[in-house]
Amino acid sequence: MIKLKKIAAAKWNGNGLGNAAADWCVVGNENIVIEKLSMYWIARDTSNGMDRRIARGYSRKDLLEILETKI
Repeated sequence: MIKLKKIAAAKWNGNGLGNAAADWCVVGNENIVIEKLSMYWIARDTSNGMDRRIARGYSRKDLLEILETKI
């Protein structure tokens, strides 16, 4: 089971722009960042100075299930 740690809180983007979801990282693998972009949740690997997308899901739950098979 993957445990997450919040690294950035949800925020209000102003009138007409709505909300931005919180950003998370995987406990034990802090180089893996989980964030919401548009209508997808993505997992990015930020190790070695690179920013590589390693998984994508329609919901955070779907993304975590996919990520469990890859880690």
